[in-house]
Amino acid sequence: MLPEQYHARVTDDRAITVAVSNNDIPAAFIEFETDGHIDCFYCHPDVAGLGVGRALFRHAQSQAIAAGFTRLYVEASEAARRFFLREGFKVTALREFQLRSVAIHNHSMEKQLEECAEPLEAVF
Repeated sequence: MLPEQYHARVTDDRAITVAVSNNDIPAAFIEFETDGHIDCFYCHPDVAGLGVGRALFRHAQSQAIAAGFTRLYVEASEAARRFFLREGFKVTALREFQLRSVAIHNHSMEKQLEECAEPLEAVF
């Protein structure tokens, strides 16, 4: 991605939340678009399984609720599908497609935000 493309992407009114370590090193991030779409969600492998992703998601979800979102949705990989199922998302469709001539799939998922868990803090 070119710098201009990245700048346009992160200045399009999406909400970007970053989790950093006690040493201010980025460990995870999540991006919500203005319609509730989760465009990106990433955790560094060093913090995988420590609750950082869950805490980050819960924090961003509470921000989405405060902003008036009633629904979140995502296209999730197999690994991400398991995470989102644990967070109350439902699979709405299996998407099969080709990316650079490689057959892949992901899962369209959504969550209604009426009943959401409280934010969870993680220290790492």
